[in-house]
Amino acid sequence: MPYIVPYVGSRAYDVVWGTALRTTTIAHRVLDKVSGGRIMRRFPGGAQVVWITTLGRKSGQWRRTPLLGVPVDADGLRGWGIAGSNAGQEKVPGWVFNVQANPSGSIQIDDDVFECTFTQVDGAIARDIYERLGDSWSSYRMYERNVQRSIPVFVAQLDESSATSEPS
Repeated sequence: MPYIVPYVGSRAYDVVWGTALRTTTIAHRVLDKVSGGRIMRRFPGGAQVVWITTLGRKSGQWRRTPLLGVPVDADGLRGWGIAGSNAGQEKVPGWVFNVQANPSGSIQIDDDVFECTFTQVDGAIARDIYERLGDSWSSYRMYERNVQRSIPVFVAQLDESSATSEPS
């Protein structure tokens, strides 16, 4: 029987982890800006940090969000896999609604920025992406075990005109 983390999926968990996630994201944005993007390109343990830029569905403003990503090159999809885990909170992250409403955006990997189209995936490709995210940051496994909602998985498909280098 898998270990279930106490309080995951509860209001208390969402408040604590929501605060931690917002604080981490703010710190990540500050470090990115101050360092010109040279710091925090990898998460502890080596997971690749990608920055997605999406058009806000309500505000109409461009939003930049740091996430962990894995390269994808299978089944006609080429780009980066990302997941709307929101650190295991029950609330779906806002960027998911943005890419569902406006799938065009961009993704930054280290110094390279690519125009892309965000495509939600399911089935075997989603499972593979999520497993590889779990291999890069084990907390993804805890999120999946304990959250009550389905975690959406996307591929940021690189537009051919901007996809001059291979996903690494």
